[in-house]
Amino acid sequence: MRPTYKRTPVRPFSSEDQEQEAVIEWARLSQGRYPELKLLHHIPNEGKRSLQTAGRLKSLGMLAGVPDLHLPVPRGAYCGLFIEMKYDKGTVTTEQKDYLIRAAEEGNYCCICYTAEDAITAITEYINKTPYNPFMLWPNTAILNVGYKRVLKDEESCRGEQP
Repeated sequence: MRPTYKRTPVRPFSSEDQEQEAVIEWARLSQGRYPELKLLHHIPNEGKRSLQTAGRLKSLGMLAGVPDLHLPVPRGAYCGLFIEMKYDKGTVTTEQKDYLIRAAEEGNYCCICYTAEDAITAITEYINKTPYNPFMLWPNTAILNVGYKRVLKDEESCRGEQP
């Protein structure tokens, strides 16, 4: 008689995953109109790991709190775009908030989006060089931008050149 094994159920995607997949699919379909979207990528920082794997990833440079999506394209006064995807009543961890604030201080446009539509709006507005307004909010989107408290970097300095 064969031994029977208890089958582990496959974990369905969370709604946050589905929202992010929708953003990535839109980005792939929109690359003809917005070639910059070829650089939009997910930073795989989530998930449970063994202690050994976690230690290895940390030694390779993995950081807690890094946002889900990154578009390394300078626009207006910003060096790049970081998006942290959340769903429904998802909360931002202290590490995520600290990373977003620090990235914003360095001249990046950082936001938290609760739906795919909000993320697509944020990306589209960013690509179209939205006029600088640190207080602009999209529906269900909190913008964590503290760059308005200091002199903004221009696009040249964002590329690593001295002003």
